[in-house]
Amino acid sequence: MSAFRFGLGHPTLELVATLAGRRRGEPLERLASPESFGGWLAEAGFGECAVSEADLAAARELREAVYRLIVAARKGGRASRGDVALLNRWAALAPPAPQLDAHLRLRPRAAEPAAAALGQIARASIDLLTGPDVARIRNCAAPECSLMFIDHSRPGRRRWCSMERCGNKSKTSRYRQRTKGAAATR
Repeated sequence: MSAFRFGLGHPTLELVATLAGRRRGEPLERLASPESFGGWLAEAGFGECAVSEADLAAARELREAVYRLIVAARKGGRASRGDVALLNRWAALAPPAPQLDAHLRLRPRAAEPAAAALGQIARASIDLLTGPDVARIRNCAAPECSLMFIDHSRPGRRRWCSMERCGNKSKTSRYRQRTKGAAATR
């Protein structure tokens, strides 16, 4: 099983999810090394590439700026000028150039692949922050989970980042409490 969380509805939220435990005040850094950031890039679909300490620091800085921008957008508040400037700087980077390999498969190429991936995430973040999905961003209802996700359900009442993880844990816990209570009253 991957150490990273995907399936949150947007690559920006998946980058934000690389710092877990925000609500508990005990953050767990999933981008702990350049290798872990390289692994996240590969699993997120940006391809395999060498990642430096500077790339790792840049990814963390962008992640935290985007997190603060999402929080501000959801609250209807003003964004930090520094966070906006950082996001805009990354979004201005040239995207990877589409290239074909000998098997006629698409292999995007960039001089600095990790930076190009961060540029793509920055552009996706701007799309998220200025589009209709920003109003559908939710926090997982599980108290121990700090993940955000986009609620694409028709009624807009999704509660869990993942039914398989947090939703199932919550439902199992409630079931056990009900059956424990019923057994005690017998």
